[in-house]
Amino acid sequence: MPRELLDAYPQARARYDEMLEAPLTPRPHWRQMVDELTATSPELMRDRLKSVQRQVREDGVTYNVHADPHGADRPWDLDVLPLILPHGEWAQIEAAVAQRARLLDRILEDVYGEQLLLMKGLLPPALVYAHAGYLRPCRGVPVPGGARLHLYAADLARSPDGRWWVVHDRTQTPVGAGYALENRLVISRLFADLFRDLKVTRVAGFFAALRDSLGHWAPKDGGGSPLVVLLTAGPGADTYFEHAYLARYLGLPLVESSDLTVREGCVWLKTLPGLKRVHAILRRLEDESCDPLELRSDSPLGIAGLVDAVRRGNVLIANSLGSGLIESGMLLGFLPRIAEHLLEEPLKMPSVATWWCGEPAALEEAIAHLKQLVIKPAFPQLRFDPEFGEDLSAEARDKLVARMRARPNDFIAQEMVRLSQAPVWDRQHPRRLLARATQLRVYACATPQGYVVMPGGLTRVATGPDVRVVSMQRGGGSKDTWVLSTGPVSAFSLLRREIGPPDLVRAGANLSSRVVENVFWFGRYSERCEDVARLLRVALVRLIDDTPSDRDPGWPGIESLLRHVEIIPAGEKLAEAALLDALRAAIVNDASPGLARDLGLLFGVARQLRERLSVDNWLALNQMMQRLALRKDRPPVALADLLGELDRAIAALMTLAGFALDGMTRDLAWRFMSFGRRIERLQWLCAVLKQALKGGRDADLNWLLELADSSITYRSRYMARPEWLPVLDLLVRDEANPRSIAFQLHGLHDYLRRGEELFGEVLEERLDGALEALRAIDPATDLAQDSARLAQLLDDWSAASARLSEQLALRFFALVGEVNRQTFAT
Repeated sequence: MPRELLDAYPQARARYDEMLEAPLTPRPHWRQMVDELTATSPELMRDRLKSVQRQVREDGVTYNVHADPHGADRPWDLDVLPLILPHGEWAQIEAAVAQRARLLDRILEDVYGEQLLLMKGLLPPALVYAHAGYLRPCRGVPVPGGARLHLYAADLARSPDGRWWVVHDRTQTPVGAGYALENRLVISRLFADLFRDLKVTRVAGFFAALRDSLGHWAPKDGGGSPLVVLLTAGPGADTYFEHAYLARYLGLPLVESSDLTVREGCVWLKTLPGLKRVHAILRRLEDESCDPLELRSDSPLGIAGLVDAVRRGNVLIANSLGSGLIESGMLLGFLPRIAEHLLEEPLKMPSVATWWCGEPAALEEAIAHLKQLVIKPAFPQLRFDPEFGEDLSAEARDKLVARMRARPNDFIAQEMVRLSQAPVWDRQHPRRLLARATQLRVYACATPQGYVVMPGGLTRVATGPDVRVVSMQRGGGSKDTWVLSTGPVSAFSLLRREIGPPDLVRAGANLSSRVVENVFWFGRYSERCEDVARLLRVALVRLIDDTPSDRDPGWPGIESLLRHVEIIPAGEKLAEAALLDALRAAIVNDASPGLARDLGLLFGVARQLRERLSVDNWLALNQMMQRLALRKDRPPVALADLLGELDRAIAALMTLAGFALDGMTRDLAWRFMSFGRRIERLQWLCAVLKQALKGGRDADLNWLLELADSSITYRSRYMARPEWLPVLDLLVRDEANPRSIAFQLHGLHDYLRRGEELFGEVLEERLDGALEALRAIDPATDLAQDSARLAQLLDDWSAASARLSEQLALRFFALVGEVNRQTFAT
C-alpha cells in the first residue's frame, strides 16, 4: 500500500482499524478497494469528490443541524469511501440484530400487556413508570398482526479486539434508512466496476419487505388494497428529506397531521373526492405528539382520536405508540436476563456495559470506576449532557457523585467506547487518507416470516480525529456500507401477491387537500417568477441601451408595471442609479419584492412537494436555488451579469413549464397546477394590458410582445412593426396563443367542466360570463378604438379569476371540519 496514501493516517493503538490489519497491510476484504485507490489518479479522485458533492446538492439531500447557520438546508455530508464488511462477519451481525429486534418487540408486548417482566423482577417498575415514554393510554391496546416494532435500528460500535457491541437501540422512529439508500445510489455509481466485482449485496429488497409487510398487517375492510401513508412533521423536521425520499421510493403518500382526521374510530385522509380510509401509518412523529386528545394536549402535530382508532384495531401504527419506552439506555443492563427468559437463548451481541444507578450495588460500582465511565440520564425527560468521568476535575467529580447519590434513579453509567477508525478521503489533499471514528447503524423490519435486516446500513463518521461521540446533530458525516456476498447477488423476493383488478389505483386518488393546495401554488409561483423575470429583463435592457432623454416610448408602461409588482415604490420618481439599485435588489435580494423573493416562495412550496417532483424537476429547481444562494453571497455587479442571471432564470423556469407540459401525468395534481398557472397568467396579462393601454395608442408595443413572449409569433404573421389591433388580437382573442387571455379563459373553463364531471357542480364562478364577453368583442371598436371598454373587460376578467381562486381554496384546500358535499371513499 503506497505510503503517500497513509501520510496522515494514524496507526490504531487503542482502537480497531477497519481497513488495516497491520501497518501498510490491508485486510483481505479491503484489498481490491486499496488497489483501486492506488491505481486512481489524483485528478480522477478529485472528479469523484466533486461528483459526490454535486449530486448531494442537486438531489437536495439535507439534514437539519440546529446549530448550523444553514439550518434545514445544510447539505448531507457523504464520504467517497464506503465501509466494507465481509460476508462472514455480516452474517453474525445480521443474526444478532434480528434477534435483538425480536427481543425488544416481545418486551414491548409484555410492558403494554401482562407485565410479567415487572412482576418477576426482571425489569424494575421504576424504570417503566417513571419513564416519560411509557404511555398509559396505550396499556392493553392490541396491535394488528401482533408486531409492535415494525422498524428497528441498532447503533453498533466495534471494540478494540474487533467484536461488535450495541451502544443504542432505536425503537421509536428509527431514522437514517433513507439516507443509507441515497448513499448507496451515489457511491455505487462512482465505483461501478468495483461494486459489481465485489458482489456487494443490494438493499432494495429490504425496503420492499418493509412496504409490503405494512400492507400485509394493515386492517382489511374489503375495499381493495390497504392505504398506507407516511406521516411527517413537515419541512421543519430534521430529516424531512428522508421522509419525502422514502415516501417516493416506497410509493406512499407523504402526509402531515392536518391531512388526516379521525371519524367513527377510523383514520381518514382528506382527498379531493372526499375522505379516504387510512389503514396503516408509517410515522415520523414522536410518541407523545401523535394524539393531542389522549397523549400530549399541546402538540400541534398530532391527530385527535388516533389512540382510540388504534384501540379499536382500525389502523396500524408503525412503530406502535409507546415504543420509545425501550429506546433508553437504562434497559441495556437488564437485557441478558430478559433474553434468557423470553427467548430462552443468550444475546448474540452484547450491549455496551451499562449500570442503572437505581440499584445500590450498581451506584457504588459506578462511583468507584467513574474515570472509566460515561454518566448519562436514565430517562429522556432528564435533559443534561453526558459527562465523561475522565474529563472531570476533583470538584466536578464530587458534585456529580452528590447528584447521583441524591437521585440515583435518574442516572445510568456506561463503559466508555473506543470507537473503531475507518479511512475517509482528505478533501484538502489530492491523494491522502485520514482516519475517523465510526459507528454503524443497522436496520431490521418485521415481516410475517420474521425480522429482515438491511444488508449494510448507515455508517456514521466523526467530525474530527479526536471526537469521541459520533452524532449527525454534532455535524458528523456518513458513508455507504458495503456487505460482500460469496455467491450471486439476487433481488429480494417480494411478499406481496400479484396486483389484481381490485388493487388498481387511479392517478391522484390519494392526493390530500394540502398537497393539492401546494401544487396549485407551485403553478402560480412558477408562473409569477417567469413573469417578474421577463419584466426585469425588459426593464434592464432598456436602462442599459437608452439614455434618460432618449428612452423607449414604452417605458412609462414598464415603469408602471414595476410599481404594480412593488419593485419600485409607488408614486416616487427614482433617479437612474436608484432605479438600477432597485432592479438589482429584485434579482439578488430575497428580502426585497421581486424575482429572488418569488423564487424563495416557489422553492418553499416545492419542498412541501418533494416526494411528488421528478428527479429532473427537482434538479432544475435545486440548481436555481443554488444560483440564488450564490447571488445572495456574491451579487453580480455588472449589468451584463444581471442580464445573464435573468436569462438563466427564465430558461430554468421554461424548463419547469416543460416538465409540467410533457412529463406530468394528466391527473388531478396536474389539473390543479394548471389552474394555478392559468389563473396567474390571466391576472398578469390583464395587468400588463391595462398598463399598456394607459400609455396611449401611440406607445411602442415591442415591450408588450416581449413580456408576453409573443414577439416571434407576431413577426411571423405580420412582418411589420407592432400595431395595436393585431397585438391586442394576438394577446386577447387568439385561442391558439398560449400567452393570450382567450387561451387562459378557455383552458380554465375546460378544467372546471372536467371538475364538475368528477365532483358535481362545485363552484359558483364558472367563467361563463367571461367567455361570453370575450366572444362579444368587436375588433373594429373594442380593440382598435375603445380603450375604456377593453380596460373594463380586463378588470372583469381579473376579478373573475380572483373569485375562481378563492372558491377553489374554499372548496378543495380547506378540508377541515364539515365541508360541503363531503363524501366518504373507502
